Amino acid sequence: MNVILKVSMANYDAWKETFDKHTERAAVCDESKTTVGKVDDTSCIVMLYDVDMQGMQELMGSEFMITLSKEMQIVNEEMHSFAPLQP
Repeated sequence: MNVILKVSMANYDAWKETFDKHTERAAVCDESKTTVGKVDDTSCIVMLYDVDMQGMQELMGSEFMITLSKEMQIVNEEMHSFAPLQP
């Protein structure tokens, strides 16, 4: 499944640096296709491909992610699945 997320946080640049270093994400999606689009200084859109939803749920529920979300004021505002357009 492909997933698009609208994410808000206290500071995009600090969040992006941490996001880029989070290697565990590669275990639950095709990291080579992960796309992040900055909207403004406190929000972005994240596109994840070939997501293992159970693995992602476990990762998001980890102590590391819970603590990080509190510290950086991360809120996943929306989540939708998507499929590539067919020609």
